[in-house]
Amino acid sequence: MKATIEFDDELYRQLKATAALRGSKIKDLVSEGVRMVLCGMDNPHRFRRIELPIVKSRAPGTLKLTNKMIADHEAGIDAGDEY
Repeated sequence: MKATIEFDDELYRQLKATAALRGSKIKDLVSEGVRMVLCGMDNPHRFRRIELPIVKSRAPGTLKLTNKMIADHEAGIDAGDEY
């Protein structure tokens, strides 16, 4: 089924860029978001995609991660800090 949805310009630019980065179509990304809301998964603390690597290393394979390092990084993401 087709529907017409109006987005403000900035939101549409973000939507288009995110879809391109994921290699998907805008309609697929919108459908995924609607499904998440309908399934009750719109709470960002319940469902969050984590990008790997969590901590970037200049010499891959030599970084020793601890649980504290990962928890501190996740706390920064929850607080809205950008890395």
